[in-house]
Amino acid sequence: MAAPRIVAVCNPNGKRWELYRRELLAYWRERGVEPDVTAVPWADVIPRDGVLDDLPAFDSPAIVRLESPGKDDDVTRLLLEAGARDDPAEPRKVWRDLEIPKGLLVRPGLVYRGFHRVLRGLKASFAARPHLSPTACPLAVAEMFDKTATCRKLAAAGVPVPEVWPDPWKLGDPIDLELFNPNGGGNFTRLLGASSVYVKLNAGSSATGIVNLRVNGHRLNGITTLADINGQFFNTRRLRTINAFILERACNFLLAEGAIVQRGIPMAQIDGQNFDLRVVCVNAKPVATVFRLSPHPMTNLHLGGRRGEWSHCRGTIPTRQWLDGLDAASDAAACFDSTIAGVDLLFERGSYRPYILEVNAFGDFFPGWTDSNGRTIHSFEFEALERLHE
Repeated sequence: MAAPRIVAVCNPNGKRWELYRRELLAYWRERGVEPDVTAVPWADVIPRDGVLDDLPAFDSPAIVRLESPGKDDDVTRLLLEAGARDDPAEPRKVWRDLEIPKGLLVRPGLVYRGFHRVLRGLKASFAARPHLSPTACPLAVAEMFDKTATCRKLAAAGVPVPEVWPDPWKLGDPIDLELFNPNGGGNFTRLLGASSVYVKLNAGSSATGIVNLRVNGHRLNGITTLADINGQFFNTRRLRTINAFILERACNFLLAEGAIVQRGIPMAQIDGQNFDLRVVCVNAKPVATVFRLSPHPMTNLHLGGRRGEWSHCRGTIPTRQWLDGLDAASDAAACFDSTIAGVDLLFERGSYRPYILEVNAFGDFFPGWTDSNGRTIHSFEFEALERLHE
C-alpha cells in the first residue's frame, strides 16, 4: 500500500496544522507506510495571489489541503496587502509594517477581499495542474466564508436557515437601532418574528464580530465579544452587554466591513443551557456531532461554552427532529465542492425544528475528540482520502 502524497497550504507553526500532521503521520504509520507530507506556508502563496509557479511542491501529483490562514498576524498583513492590491480606492500603505495589537480587528472586510483574491488564483492554478487533487475547491472555501452567500445558497437549495434582512444592507448609514425595536415603533423584529437579531461580520469566524441584539423593556441591548477601546474595535474572549451609543457604533462597524443581519432563533436547551451542534461532514456525510452548551447566545467553547456528553444530549432531542437535523446538515454540506464541511446546526426551542446557521470550510478542529471506537475527526478524512487514492 502506498500513501498519497499530501501538500498542505497552511501556517506551519499553527496548532491546526500541527494536530492534522501528527494524526496524519500516525494514521499511515499504523499501516506500515511513511507518508510524503509537505507544508507550504500561506506566507509563500498569498504574495503570489495564489499563482503556484516556482513552488516545486506543486509540480508532482498530490492531494492538496487548504488549512485556515487565521491566527497569524504576518499572514493577516499579507491578506490586507492582497485585498488592497490594484484597488485605486485604497490609499497607499505598507501593510507589512502594520502594527496589530492583540485582538484588534483590522479591516476584516479587506482581509476577506485579499483571501478571496488568493483563492481565485488558487482555483486557476489547480485547473492548470490536473495532477493536483484539492480537497476543496478554493471558490467553495471563499463561499463558505461568506455568510451571506452561504445563506443564499442554502435557502435556494431548500435547507432551513434563519431569515435574513435583504442583502445588501439598505436601511442607511448610520443604522437606526429603533428599526430593531418593536416597542419603539420599528418593524424589523416584527417582520422576522424575532425576539432577537444577530448582526454578524460576513466573513468572521469563531464568533468574531457578532452582536446579538435583544429587546430589554423599551430599550435595545447587545451581547457581543467586541470591545471599543479608544475608538477601535477589539475581539475578546469575554462576552459583554452594550447599549446606546456603543451598540450603535459596534453595529455600524460591522455593517461597514460587510455584515449579515439575521433573525435569532431561540435555542433548545439541555439542563437549562442553550445548545447547538457542530456537525462535521466528510463528502456530505455526517461523521461527527459535537454538542456545545452555554448560558449565552454564543456557544463557542472559547467563550465559556462546553462540550456536552453525547448520549445525554442526544437523548433530549426527539428522533424525528434529530434525523431531520442531520439531513439538513448533509444537504448543506452537499451544496459546496469540499470534502470537509463543519456545519453549525441549531434546534429551535419547543418545536426542535432544525436550522443551519453556518457552514465552515475549516470546521474540523476538535482536539481530544474521539468517537466510541477511538477515531478522531481527522481519521474519517484520512479514510476518505485513502479510498480516493485507491
